[in-house]
Amino acid sequence: MNKLERLTAILLMLQDRPRTSDEIARHFEVSKRTILRDIQALSEMGVPVIAREGAGGGYSLPANYRLAPLPLTPREAFLLLLALGSVNRLSDAPFAAERASLTAKLRALLPAPQLADAQALLSAVEVEVPEREQRAPYLEPLLDAIRARRWVMVEYQSAERLFTHHLFPRQITTEGGLWYCRAYSHERGEERVFRVDRVRAVSPAGEHFRAPPPPEPVPYDHPAHPEIVATLTARGAALAEVDPHLAPQITRQPDGSGELRFRCPPGELDFYARFFAGLGAHARVHAPAELRQRLAQLGRKLVDDYPEW
Repeated sequence: MNKLERLTAILLMLQDRPRTSDEIARHFEVSKRTILRDIQALSEMGVPVIAREGAGGGYSLPANYRLAPLPLTPREAFLLLLALGSVNRLSDAPFAAERASLTAKLRALLPAPQLADAQALLSAVEVEVPEREQRAPYLEPLLDAIRARRWVMVEYQSAERLFTHHLFPRQITTEGGLWYCRAYSHERGEERVFRVDRVRAVSPAGEHFRAPPPPEPVPYDHPAHPEIVATLTARGAALAEVDPHLAPQITRQPDGSGELRFRCPPGELDFYARFFAGLGAHARVHAPAELRQRLAQLGRKLVDDYPEW
């Protein structure tokens, strides 16, 4: 990053909130002396930087000070267009009209040479987004509920039957081309993750439903949650490492086998029972007992389904 780019970045930081010289220096990995010279350069350029000494001091900009629109570099334009293009490929991605408008504005604002440079980078880089047939028409109502911090009534088709939940949605995520909603379920009394394409209806919770916002979410790996301990063959470890959430939890042995150890909410045990059942003989679960019980139930059901063998 050259000096001009750093000066621009410092201005953006100060426009966000006041900063100390130590904080700015750490951010850019330069000396405090360099930042003091940069602040002096900004002042000489006519930028009204306010300096406050003592505890709680630092540098800031007047509340009514706004930067003029800054031109995008070809790489910045490339990153924005790449992100927009990736979202566009997701099934039922929200804000379709706004995404189309933003893409058009970006292309119109860029001078032809810069747009050509950005296009060259776009043609060389691709973010893989699996194509999915599953639709997620209730994505935006769930986003609205998150923004408004309100309960909604949701009809949800699980793998077994149709449920009605009063949900307090907290976060929308995407993985593998599918959308997921992390939400607190009033009926289950816990936070769970729901596939948005399995949502069949979203409506207001209703005037007769009276519930305060749920407690703050407990961390996924909270010490009170059950600890899953499993040993994996070399093949099992390779299969488990495909999951980006599990891969960091695997301790590999010299022969390629591994141990998997992590905590999860009790409501996730059914999911992990199906996961380990899919690994078959390449995984052996040692704890918790509840997960071993679920695996045994799945095994008995498989045997019952094929009595002739």
